Amino acid sequence: MSRFNRAVALFSLLAVALLPAARGHADKPLLFNGSDLDNWKVDKEEAADHWTVSDGMIIGDNVDKVGSNLWTKRDFGDYELELEYMTPSPDYDSGVYARGPSHQIQIGISRSLKEDLTACIYAPKDKQGKYPAVSDKIKDVHKLNEWNRLKIVAQGKRIKTYLNGELFVDYETVTMPEKGPIGLQLHGGVHQKMFFRNIQFKELD
Repeated sequence: MSRFNRAVALFSLLAVALLPAARGHADKPLLFNGSDLDNWKVDKEEAADHWTVSDGMIIGDNVDKVGSNLWTKRDFGDYELELEYMTPSPDYDSGVYARGPSHQIQIGISRSLKEDLTACIYAPKDKQGKYPAVSDKIKDVHKLNEWNRLKIVAQGKRIKTYLNGELFVDYETVTMPEKGPIGLQLHGGVHQKMFFRNIQFKELD
């Protein structure tokens, strides 16, 4: 075997040996690994027991009716997030924060407006009303007491939401930061138990 062929063979062996490690790093979940909350943190120490993991689901349960948020430890810019959620609670106010607390995708009943505004945008900091982007499809598409699939696409200042495959809002924000943590919410003042599962996430270029 020539020196060149020997070098090629050695390089190929090294590449094969390193491939599983590289793939393992690339496949490491950025949000939820299905078994624990290593990538998350609770904003209130006294509410740490509100958030648990069971059967591959993130479960939020505020028996004391105290509000709390579960935040990613990392900040994110442009991304696509899909998850399924369900609750047996008849009156619930939850949501997903897009990049920090300024912009939230509502799940359930708005405390202030007393109506279901699921997959709509809560962004009072934009000074275009508390909910500057709403949909008229909620009653037809939102399935109460069943699993629903919510998709969020955040690109630049733009947020697009989809509920059960239907485009709900396409909103150009005013004050949303370029990067921030993603959060799950349990609103205060109401006891609710939220289940989140099948969380899929990818960063966008």
